[in-house]
Amino acid sequence: MVRARETFSALAVAARNDNVRRVELAWGAAIASEWAHFVALGVFAYRAGGASAVGIAGLVRLLPAALIAPVAASLGDRFRRERFLVAVTLLGGLALAGSAAASFAQQRVLVYVFAAVVGLSSTLIRPTLQALLPSLARTPEELIASNGATSTVESLGTLVGPLLAGVLVSLTSVGVVFGVGAVAVALAAAVLTRVEVEGRTPAVEVDDPRRLRQLAAGLEAIARVPGTRLVVALMVVQTFVRGCLNVLIVVAAFRLFHAGAGAVGYMTAAIGVGGLLGALGAMTLSGGRLAGSFALSLVFWGVPIALIAPRPYLAAALVLLAIVGAANSIEDVAGFTLLQRSVADDALTRVLGLFWGLAMGAVAFGSLAAPALVSALGPRSALLLVGSILPLVTPVAYSRLRGLDRSSAPALELAAINGVPMFAPLSIAAKERLAAKLIDLPVAAGEEIVHAGDVGDRFYIVGDGAFDVEIGDRRTTTETGYFGEIALLRDMPRTATVTAIVDSRVYALQRADFLAAVTGHSAAHAAGQATVDARLRQLPVESRTMPP
Repeated sequence: MVRARETFSALAVAARNDNVRRVELAWGAAIASEWAHFVALGVFAYRAGGASAVGIAGLVRLLPAALIAPVAASLGDRFRRERFLVAVTLLGGLALAGSAAASFAQQRVLVYVFAAVVGLSSTLIRPTLQALLPSLARTPEELIASNGATSTVESLGTLVGPLLAGVLVSLTSVGVVFGVGAVAVALAAAVLTRVEVEGRTPAVEVDDPRRLRQLAAGLEAIARVPGTRLVVALMVVQTFVRGCLNVLIVVAAFRLFHAGAGAVGYMTAAIGVGGLLGALGAMTLSGGRLAGSFALSLVFWGVPIALIAPRPYLAAALVLLAIVGAANSIEDVAGFTLLQRSVADDALTRVLGLFWGLAMGAVAFGSLAAPALVSALGPRSALLLVGSILPLVTPVAYSRLRGLDRSSAPALELAAINGVPMFAPLSIAAKERLAAKLIDLPVAAGEEIVHAGDVGDRFYIVGDGAFDVEIGDRRTTTETGYFGEIALLRDMPRTATVTAIVDSRVYALQRADFLAAVTGHSAAHAAGQATVDARLRQLPVESRTMPP
């Protein structure tokens, strides 16, 4: 009961953010359509040429995305991410509509061509959405809740999309599945047009000709943080296993369970059922134990796949695949939250684009490797081998993973930023950028920090100690809070003299950094002006209009 309350409380945290809610609704439509397309394409390919054709279809669907996405995703750092997300979603809807038309016209080659475009769109949606969330979330808890909501919605899509596709391919045709997906994605694009990010401008000018350097920047961002390299590497291995599983599900449905095309959808939907439960559980993750949860989820990503081999019964396979889905949701929330919090915001789309390019390449090669394994070893041995990869790899990396929780813990500077009410509306990405710019200043007893009448050049947050605040003839003492915003926001001289009573510490933020953060976000600006108005009303009249 306690865990259920925590889960729904976390969902409510994400749902209260209007922009996050719109993004998640659009994501649900997009991911359900993607998985419906996957099921329909797999059935289409198997009927045309068996397991090898399924592997080739997976390669055609994802390899172009693996090659193009790392560079194309950098556009999310060059343009407004919410607009780029609308564009790539529309691209997917058009490709699904083309797939439907090609299927009805019996143009097999065009079905594969449009599948490649669907794969590219899906691959670009993911890093753009994941890079967008830190600019929409306002606290670390809201970011984890938003990632949990993303995983929950993905699990629902992985359930609804394949289930619907399984019913439709049994009753109608793959073309109908493609058409329904096109409509859903078009609606998703319409919802996304209402998403607006405040306080963020693209880090790179649109006319910058150095396009190849964007990919290099993503590589450099990953290379700078050893923990980031490790998380990316393990998640890429997991996507290779996923690529193998995509093919093995189709093979098992026809060759092990003799259940036909509908079973492909039902088995894939079982992953969605488990993913939904796992995502709800992932909502309760805290920032202090993400790495351990990440490692454990990788182990449980593989073990159930291996256990399908000795028990080739459809009912048992559905339960085991549900466990895989639960592990997948926890792995997604933990892994992507670690990446979002360790990579600089101005390179985040590039890093995630590079990851998804590698991931889609791994899925594509997994799709190609699985038919070879089935041909050489048989379906049961192939399941056992593929399921053993992650349980063998993860323990080797676990000692290094344990250090990630400590390195990703919020710094004292971030706690100081969170203590300023006018910064509350800012996204967690904006807060962490501000925290990185804070200057830690020790102040000796008797030292004056600001003097009434001076020009304001910094904003200050009290770290520890005690301070004397002198405003005209009025003197007060404070041990908490912040000061300096009046001179900066109203472009006027300092209204008070602040002196350390004992050895103390303050955090200073330069004028330009403070003004860019507060004035660049309407809610933060309004909160700042309200704070200034309230403090000015408490000042003597002569202090409110002090001449330069």
